[in-house]
Amino acid sequence: MRVFQCLVEAIDLSVYSYVKPGAVHRFSIYDLDTYKYVRTITSALDTYLQSITLGESVAKGVIGFPSAGIGRLVSQAITSSLSKLGVNVVVELHITLIPTVIAASYTLTNEKQLSLSTFRKALTNMLTYSDVNDALELYGVLKKLDKFSNVFEDLGLTEGVIRTNYMNLRGIYQVLGRQFRPLTALVDKLDIMVGMSNKFIKVYEETYDLNLATISAYIHGLENIYGLSFKITTSKQLNIVNELYRLDKEIRGKGLNFNDMIPILCASTLLALLAIEK
Repeated sequence: MRVFQCLVEAIDLSVYSYVKPGAVHRFSIYDLDTYKYVRTITSALDTYLQSITLGESVAKGVIGFPSAGIGRLVSQAITSSLSKLGVNVVVELHITLIPTVIAASYTLTNEKQLSLSTFRKALTNMLTYSDVNDALELYGVLKKLDKFSNVFEDLGLTEGVIRTNYMNLRGIYQVLGRQFRPLTALVDKLDIMVGMSNKFIKVYEETYDLNLATISAYIHGLENIYGLSFKITTSKQLNIVNELYRLDKEIRGKGLNFNDMIPILCASTLLALLAIEK
């Protein structure tokens, strides 16, 4: 249950850690509904438990990634949350976290402590060796949501295109990443997610401050995904809180919102927590 425990902790840290410039945090005056992130996960707990079990089964050779039905689990989580929460679902959380949880569970079944390099190989293989049925499962549930349907339409992605090109989940994630940039950190820019985890681990080992470690990981991701630059020395939280608040106000004043970073922050935080847990 290590993965499940760390997942819960990762959600809490990713949403409530403060101050994350341009994103939701505990004291944000811009994002009042912080609970929707937590409820998105809790409304699909059964699917997350299945994902953990699936990762273990693949690691033990009971089933292979090509026939694991990963797309079905992502779709199942989304459908479960939508049925319980309606529009108050952060769909990108499931898109990001279900594959992450499976790959993390797979890694920990083979190793006592999570290795980021092993995780990276597992996630890459999992998405690469998924098949067209996985892609169609995810496409089918997302096509019903305007936010994603419009992206598919603009990019010319249809069921026919998926079948003709025998697309897999990796292909679907690459398409989604054109519009939802943080999702690229699961495929073509996996270095960024691993880098966020390493940043978390480094800061935590220096300070033993989980809040500061999460903020540092967030800023690392924001700089590398969106090309922003922050000149902040995150060594002592008391010395940087005012600066972070100032940046938050400045970014929000420009009409910018980086809440789409929360799913990838949660994924990288989950990995970091698993890696530092003895």
